[in-house]
Amino acid sequence: MAKITKLVLPVAGLGKRLKPLTNRCPKALIPLHGRPLLDYMFEEAEKSGIVDVALIINPQHEKHFRAYLKAFKKRSSGLTIHIRFQHTPGGNGHAIIQAADVVKNEPFAVRFCDDILSCNPSALASLIRYYEIYRAPILLLERVPKQKISRYGVVAIRRVRKPQQALPSGNVYQITEIIEKPSLRRAPSNLTIVGGYVLTPSILRNLQKIADSLPIIAADALPVAVALQVELILGGKIYGWEFTCSRFDCGTLDGLKNAEAFLAQS
Repeated sequence: MAKITKLVLPVAGLGKRLKPLTNRCPKALIPLHGRPLLDYMFEEAEKSGIVDVALIINPQHEKHFRAYLKAFKKRSSGLTIHIRFQHTPGGNGHAIIQAADVVKNEPFAVRFCDDILSCNPSALASLIRYYEIYRAPILLLERVPKQKISRYGVVAIRRVRKPQQALPSGNVYQITEIIEKPSLRRAPSNLTIVGGYVLTPSILRNLQKIADSLPIIAADALPVAVALQVELILGGKIYGWEFTCSRFDCGTLDGLKNAEAFLAQS
């Protein structure tokens, strides 16, 4: 049984919601409680059995990340970091394609620095554990107030029975449909996709085929949700884990402030 040993970290975004902080450094390197946001992702990776990390960056930010990684490698020898570039902001699915030579034909994890989760074990470790049970793509899910639904990818679900063994707390669902940023009227639930996934080679192939069919890669043209929806149409199974810990959206100034206060009290 193939283990999840590879992680894709898309960090090429410009961090517009975090201005003026991102005028000086990339979003992933903004400090939270004395450490760059990226540190928290690497810490999750090391504790989850990850060996290789594909860091997908904006070429404009290369010198910032090179400097950070030079210092990071002096503190940690458990990860091999592969820098790859996203030359156009084509969406998170487009970012994942840039890591194809790293993940190859293996299942892999994806996390986003925006989402800091206070889970123990970590959200990444729990996702990987559930993947080992279901052997299919699995996504992090969070319930949000109805008035916020239009900001997210929303899922239609079917409850599944959890195996009789020790597993991280939280409900698991089979996902039957994904709708990107629906109106409240169209939303099939208030369960939204956040923070990370474990994906299979078929999802990467879907992304590559879609990208090859596009005449140009426009801004945000290729979200990963499109490839997931294709997987469902083709009869594949996708699952979601509704985590029970606190999540902080550190892609906003308010979320960053709330995460700082939480960590200061921990």
